[in-house]
Amino acid sequence: METPVSPVDQRLQEEFKQFLGLFNWQPVIKVLRPFSVLTVADIGARNFAFAPILDEHFKAIGLQAIIHGIEMDAYRRLINFHTRADYGHYYAKSIASGQYHPIDFLTWNQPLQIGFLLNPFVTREALLAWGLPLSLLKPEKIFHHAYSLLRPQNGVLVLSNIDEHEIEISYQIAKDVGFVIGERATWFPQTGAPPTALPRYGTILYAS
Repeated sequence: METPVSPVDQRLQEEFKQFLGLFNWQPVIKVLRPFSVLTVADIGARNFAFAPILDEHFKAIGLQAIIHGIEMDAYRRLINFHTRADYGHYYAKSIASGQYHPIDFLTWNQPLQIGFLLNPFVTREALLAWGLPLSLLKPEKIFHHAYSLLRPQNGVLVLSNIDEHEIEISYQIAKDVGFVIGERATWFPQTGAPPTALPRYGTILYAS
């Protein structure tokens, strides 16, 4: 397929760069340094537009990574008749070591060193707003499964949430399954005109 980088993807990629720049990555690098090649997962990757940004980021901090995009709702057809999976495979091929998996994350069984859980569904309202059935609302299972994949490696989960209510829910679930809350950040994306006035939230969680 032709290069699919839409203005929306470009804006989201720029916001994601800003998000990654919020954190002090030295403690994370210290945890991950023993691994010669990292297994990285973007959990709920949608169309995997963040793949090139993740690839750039890990190269910049001196870590080699195989980056996986995992998306259960991969065959939703977009207005241009392509699916998320079409885009996902494109973005996976655009980086040195990327793979896109149109599967339920709860069926993924490969150990991880670092995962990205960006704006997970933790409330009924958010799930329904995206047109998904309530049967897919499984935040406890998702956090628990992520922990089970990360814990043997003392790995890291990078979390983002869209508001204080969702972050409170996410923190409670994360602590219940065993994560330790590390660095927290609040940010205002500086893309678009005008930039958003609504804060968003990011957290580094350690499976240790």
